[in-house]
Amino acid sequence: MNAPLSITQSKATLATYLLLLINCLSPMAAIVIAPSLPQMQAHFAQVPNVEFLIPVALTVPGLLVALLSPVVGLLADRYGRKALLVGSIFGYGVFGVLPMFLDSLYAIIVSRVALGCVEAVVVTISTMLIGDYYSGAQRQKYLALQTTFASSSAIVFFMVGGALGEISWRMPYVVYTVPLLLALVSKVMLWEPAVASMAADERHNGNGPRFRPWVLLGICMVTFIGAVMFMVLQIQMAYLLGDIGEPSPQTAGLLASACSVMIVLGTLAVHPLSRMGLRTPHCLALAFGLIATSFVVIPVMHSWQGIMAVALVNGLGCGLMLPTLAIWNMRELPWQRRGLGTGMWYGSYCLGMFCSPLLVVAVGKASGHLATTVGWAGWLCMGVTVLALMVSLVRRQPQGLPLTP
Repeated sequence: MNAPLSITQSKATLATYLLLLINCLSPMAAIVIAPSLPQMQAHFAQVPNVEFLIPVALTVPGLLVALLSPVVGLLADRYGRKALLVGSIFGYGVFGVLPMFLDSLYAIIVSRVALGCVEAVVVTISTMLIGDYYSGAQRQKYLALQTTFASSSAIVFFMVGGALGEISWRMPYVVYTVPLLLALVSKVMLWEPAVASMAADERHNGNGPRFRPWVLLGICMVTFIGAVMFMVLQIQMAYLLGDIGEPSPQTAGLLASACSVMIVLGTLAVHPLSRMGLRTPHCLALAFGLIATSFVVIPVMHSWQGIMAVALVNGLGCGLMLPTLAIWNMRELPWQRRGLGTGMWYGSYCLGMFCSPLLVVAVGKASGHLATTVGWAGWLCMGVTVLALMVSLVRRQPQGLPLTP
């Protein structure tokens, strides 16, 4: 680990898990308030276009992350990491808790826009610091755990948001006081990576990677596709169940929870697979292959049990895909461009999630049926699977770097 001599091993380990917790603030932005949106919409029922504005309040932070993450990366490369991160965590808490006290829906949306701006800093730099602090197998381990933590926290945030929403639609926003504490702890526990240390680490590992813009663009393109596919069942599950005569929200929730558990298991599988010698193309082929299989069979599933089986396969593939993409991206970035590359990667990921429902609706106008649209998405994933398998056949494995293409 690239830590100053004054940092003990125990403190360094605590700092790493702190970064993993900080990254969980990203799913918290939307999930913790999602269960209380109907009550919020009823409260602001007199506001024109409220049925449009309430979803905007939910999703706008993610859109800001998609747009601003590359800029954040550039700033972090130029001005450093820690100060930007600590200040943004504090801002995240302040802007996040504001809707508890605001009486205007438009003011709430403005606070959510501000929240998205600081969230872009939080998620980008917390990921960068894992890349700065670690290299090799340790970096792979913690980047995979980052996705594990985020996926697991989503389940917790759904439960917490639902429980607090029973009290009032404003109460879930109290959760945003937690980042205020995280900001104080981060100020004490984290450290600014030393340029000399990062440069020496890259020399130790064979002078490190060269910055290749076309490779970064390729990774971002695959990440965008992956993020679109990741959100398909997350968003469309209830609609698919309704189409087969299972409109129960309880059934939809059960399937979504099962899918979330499999996502967590998929993220935990990445590190063992890499230790077994699987490279990035192999892991991506396996991940997209599982997602493709789950999508292609959707049109022939006519029971909730069948869709449950599909959701389990899909969750495993999605959980394997995301950390594999994060590890691949981080390994291709020299320390001088780690901010830019991480920001572009996160921007592509968030943009894909934002565009997923829009693309499903647009393609649905041509397919005529949601299940058919999902099936078509499966064939696109199959194309990515075939491409990854082809790359795995023509690229040799460098020693000691199991996930290098």
